[in-house]
Amino acid sequence: MPERGEPLNADNPDGGLYQLVFGGGPGLVTYLLLADQRRVDVLIVNWVSVAP
Repeated sequence: MPERGEPLNADNPDGGLYQLVFGGGPGLVTYLLLADQRRVDVLIVNWVSVAP
């Protein structure tokens, strides 16, 4: 469910921009949810790798 992400802008929670943490924490995806079109556009995927 795409709407499980957190709104990117807390002042505009229905604006359609969301972020979701994945991969146990090192991943973050930012996406635009266009529910009326049944569409999700992935905008940015960040993956942080920490050297051992």
